[in-house]
Amino acid sequence: MTPARWWTVEHTADLAIEVEAHSLGELFVTGGLAMMGVLLGAEGGTGVPEAGPAADWRDLTCEASDREALFVDWLRELLYIQLSEQLLFSAADFNELDEKKLAARAAFQLPSNEAQVERELKGVTYHDLEVVRRGDEWFARVIFDL
Repeated sequence: MTPARWWTVEHTADLAIEVEAHSLGELFVTGGLAMMGVLLGAEGGTGVPEAGPAADWRDLTCEASDREALFVDWLRELLYIQLSEQLLFSAADFNELDEKKLAARAAFQLPSNEAQVERELKGVTYHDLEVVRRGDEWFARVIFDL
């Protein structure tokens, strides 16, 4: 089984990522890792961005009207923590995750000395948003305002 993965996609004036995973939970985690990777200047990958010492575990909850809006709200929450506290999302365990609600325990770390934030993201958009199941895999596309 191949690990979940992500990659950037050229998009006019913005930046898109696409993510593939085996489960909805893995899709949400990989989407968060992809966003952190984008902040650090990466163009794709499968793992956790290089980070420094563990900083914090947080209990996060999100509710939305549908799966796509939930994915955006999740990423917005992770981005808010990164922007306000300079912490990088690194992992999550979901206590609940369905089409409209999630409850997770999320890990955040300080960036390592070698892995500093290189790109600023202003926000997570709904434009061209997609979160779907394709056969046995989950797929998401999301566009960030730069």
